[in-house]
Amino acid sequence: MKLRHAPLALLAIPLFCPLRSAADAPAAPASPAAPAVAPTQQEEKKTDLELRMDRIGKAMRKLRKQVADPARNASSLELIATMQDAAKEALQFNPAKAEDLPADQRPKFDEDFRAGIHQLLDKLSALRDTVAAGRNDDAAKMVPQILDFEKKEHKEFRRPEKD
Repeated sequence: MKLRHAPLALLAIPLFCPLRSAADAPAAPASPAAPAVAPTQQEEKKTDLELRMDRIGKAMRKLRKQVADPARNASSLELIATMQDAAKEALQFNPAKAEDLPADQRPKFDEDFRAGIHQLLDKLSALRDTVAAGRNDDAAKMVPQILDFEKKEHKEFRRPEKD
């Protein structure tokens, strides 16, 4: 009977006729009618203040990684100057959260916000002086303190994120 050899023949087919894998298959061309990815609402609605704070945050993330390295003091001083400039620019804006407050509470809120920015500027000046003096170990200890200050201030002055 020849049916005995049929299973062997079926097993041999992949050996002699290899199938193309999905990785080898050409990619389907993207349809020209596919919609572009729209930016999220948060990205669209960045306020002038948020743009300044983003500059401070980006510079701080870089600084945090390099502040302990004396060889990178020039770069660290540039990052600190960037943060100081952005903070000085931020003084002319009001947080969006102020709009959510009753009108009689806004002046105090804005005053407290500006006081916080001035405290940040003082902390950044002290950090700049410490880095310029070459006391990188001390500067590395100051950065977490500034980040803690930032968290505290954000809780008070930042509008809660909507889910």
